[in-house]
Amino acid sequence: MWFMNKKTLSAEQATALNDQGWAAFREQDLDTAQECFENLAKACPDDPRWMNGVGAVSLARDDRADAHRHFQRAADRDYPGSHYNLGIMAYQDGHHDVARRHFQRAAEHDYPGSHYNLGSMAFQEGDHDAARQYFQKAAEYDCARSHFYLGSMAYQDGDHDTAVEHLNDAVRHDHPEALNLLGDVHLHAERYPQAEQAYRRAAELGNVDGYNNLGLLYLQLEDYQQAKQALLQALESDHVYAQHNLAVAYHRLGELEAAERWYLISFSLHGNLQSLENLGHVYGDAGREVEGQALVAASDKLYEDQPLDDYEQALIDRLLA
Repeated sequence: MWFMNKKTLSAEQATALNDQGWAAFREQDLDTAQECFENLAKACPDDPRWMNGVGAVSLARDDRADAHRHFQRAADRDYPGSHYNLGIMAYQDGHHDVARRHFQRAAEHDYPGSHYNLGSMAFQEGDHDAARQYFQKAAEYDCARSHFYLGSMAYQDGDHDTAVEHLNDAVRHDHPEALNLLGDVHLHAERYPQAEQAYRRAAELGNVDGYNNLGLLYLQLEDYQQAKQALLQALESDHVYAQHNLAVAYHRLGELEAAERWYLISFSLHGNLQSLENLGHVYGDAGREVEGQALVAASDKLYEDQPLDDYEQALIDRLLA
C-alpha cells in the first residue's frame, strides 16, 4: 500500500483504504482487513469508518465485546453503519427497544436494511400499519424482502393485483418465498401455467413448499403422474405434508398398496387424521370394508376427541406397532 507511510491521507486515499479493508473482509481475509482499518486509524484517528471496520472484524472473530465497543465509538459520531450493526447485536441479544433506536437512527441516514428491519420488527409485533410504511420505504431501494412482505400483506388483504406487483419485484431477485406465494396468487386466479412456473422455480431455489405445492397443483389438475413425481421430490425436503399428498396421488392412480403405505407413514409420523380416514377408504376400495369403516369412524372420533371402541383401538394399535 503505497501511502502507508504517510501520516495523513487525502479524503480519496482514506476512502480507498476503507474500501480495501472491506474488500478483504468480504473475502474473509480478516488479517488484511484489520491491517487496513488500523492503518486508517493511524492516519485518521477520528474517522468512524475504521471503528466500524474493526468492529466488524471483531464480530467475525466472535469477540462481541470488542465489536460492541468499536461500533459504539463510531455510533457516538453518528455513523449510520455502526448504528445498524449495534441494532443487529441488540436484537440478537433480545434488547428490541435498543435495537429499534439504533435502526431508527440508521434509517434517518437512509442506511440500507434499516427500514426493512424496522418493518420486520413492527410486523412481528402486530403493527402492520407501521410495518407497511417501513417496507414501502425499503422497497424504494428495491429491497427484495420488503417487496415480499408487501406482497404478502396485500394478498392477505385481498388486493391481488398489488400482491402480484410486489411479488414480481421480489422475484426479480430470485426470492424463493415470493415465488411460492406468487404461485398461490396465480393458483387462486386459476392461472395454472403461471402457478406451475412459480412453484417449480421456488422449489429449484430451495423453498420447502415448492414441490409440495406443485404436487397439489397437479392433483387439482388431475395430472396424477406429475403430481406423484413432484411429491416424491417434496419428500426429499422432509415436507410435513408430502407423505399424505403422495398417498393421495397413488390413491387416485389406483395404486392402493403404495397409497396404504404412505397414508400409514403420514399418520404414524405426523398424527394426520385425514391420512387415517383416507386409509380407511383405501381399505374399503381393497375389499376390507369392516376395517375401512372402523378407521373412518375412528378418525371422526379422534377429530372430536371422543373415545374409541375396543375394536377401533386395537386396529390403530396394530397399525402403529
